[in-house]
Amino acid sequence: METEPLDLLQTAIGFVVGVLVGATSTGGGALLTPALVLIARVPPSIAIGSDVLIASGMKLFGGGFYALRREVHWPTAGRLTIGSIPGAAVGISILNMMSSEQIESWLTRALGLVLLAAGTALILRLRLADRFQPTQFPPTPVTVVLGFITGILVSMTSVGSGSLLLCILTLGYPLKTRTSVGTDLVHALALSSAATIGHAAAGRVDIALVAAGLAGGVPGVLVGARLATSVPE
Repeated sequence: METEPLDLLQTAIGFVVGVLVGATSTGGGALLTPALVLIARVPPSIAIGSDVLIASGMKLFGGGFYALRREVHWPTAGRLTIGSIPGAAVGISILNMMSSEQIESWLTRALGLVLLAAGTALILRLRLADRFQPTQFPPTPVTVVLGFITGILVSMTSVGSGSLLLCILTLGYPLKTRTSVGTDLVHALALSSAATIGHAAAGRVDIALVAAGLAGGVPGVLVGARLATSVPE
């Protein structure tokens, strides 16, 4: 099922979400997918499949911006990716075993649950970030497992990389705020790219929707990244 090409509503949604992603790395799934489903009336499976491709484009530019400013912790991004790529493969495999009716019904419920978790994580991040100042990185296996879980969530719901993972990076890793954002964006680029391949192979990516989303999302993410460098941590 395809949407109309170059839809201005979808482009506007992409721009708003892009600004938030560029500034905070949050919103690529937690805001874009619900907006596409509830406002643009895109079927959940198409919204999620297209979202991960839109997110890849936004995070390519956003992650590149932070990388050029040397605000990416590459070891952490690499360890997360080691776990998240297999996690994405598992998530895609689970979806591919479901019928179309099961996917639409299940994804609607799963998306709601993950969004509630993302909202809770945001509240915790805002309330606890100043109290937790870790001095050392968690063991490598912990980071890999964290990536694996994130890979499953993102591939199945498109939510989790910016909203849930960033909260954990903020509270559990000795990184500056902007470095956490840059690290999350770079990792999310690899994860979203892997998830896109699986969704595209299953026919859950709408190219016209992706084009409209990126038309607004790419400028938005650059604006957001610029804003993030001009405001206090």
